[in-house]
Amino acid sequence: MNLEFFVNEYLLAWYLLYSASLSKEIDKLRKSLWSKYKKEYNFCYKDKQEIIKYGKDFIPDNDILYNEVFESEVYKSLKKETNKHKMHLVRLFENNEKIVKKCVKEVLKMDLKDSYPVYIIHPRMECMEYNKNTGSLIWGSDKDKYDAITMMILTIVRGMLENYDNDYKEIVDSIIELSVINEISKQLTESPCYEVGDATLRIIKRQIYPFWLMYLGIDSKEEMVSRMMEDRIAFDLDHYPIDKNMKKMSLTRFIDFCIKNNKHILKLGNVLKIEKEEEIEVI
Repeated sequence: MNLEFFVNEYLLAWYLLYSASLSKEIDKLRKSLWSKYKKEYNFCYKDKQEIIKYGKDFIPDNDILYNEVFESEVYKSLKKETNKHKMHLVRLFENNEKIVKKCVKEVLKMDLKDSYPVYIIHPRMECMEYNKNTGSLIWGSDKDKYDAITMMILTIVRGMLENYDNDYKEIVDSIIELSVINEISKQLTESPCYEVGDATLRIIKRQIYPFWLMYLGIDSKEEMVSRMMEDRIAFDLDHYPIDKNMKKMSLTRFIDFCIKNNKHILKLGNVLKIEKEEEIEVI
């Protein structure tokens, strides 16, 4: 899985015109353009999907509004800052490319595209969006400074798995967190990450955790104990016979397994929280 980063001028202009305002200068520009080009302003709103679909080959039906935006000092400043953000993300991915590809392959075990286009917009526009039809990302967020690659992978996986029955949403969300927020982050940072995530999913994740280790290919009691200590989660090994076939599952097959066996897996009575800080949590 490769991430290819672009700044598309039309998409950046579209977000300047239609996203939440970032400054008084942008507000002033919008009002000026609206007063001069009401028809075009309404017409160009539909362009977003076409820009994403065609990328650098996009040609607007009417470019008068875009040309006005491109000539503005507000846009030029926005583009300069967006290009700076793009270069930060490019360096971040290039510095971690080998380990990213390795851990994504080993943890997700899914059919992923060879390459995902990532269209960078200004980081203060707060957009982390996956387009399933094109397999592309629109990306710009102040929140991604330190874990942008993990968040991109998370956004892609969530987008690919969005069609599961809502009755099992918490199971699916828990497994996505285990795979990306916890395991992939752990491999990328080489530090414990299993305490991170949505607090409302915490118990479900802990109940899935023994099966999750089997999915990862941990198939001996010694390895299980070692991982419990690393992740600060423990369980009674006698209650969870090791199934070596689970490591052959893809992430989607593992999700299907957990959904099918949810009554067996999600037993709240199995969870015991140890309050003392020096002890690890036990299920």
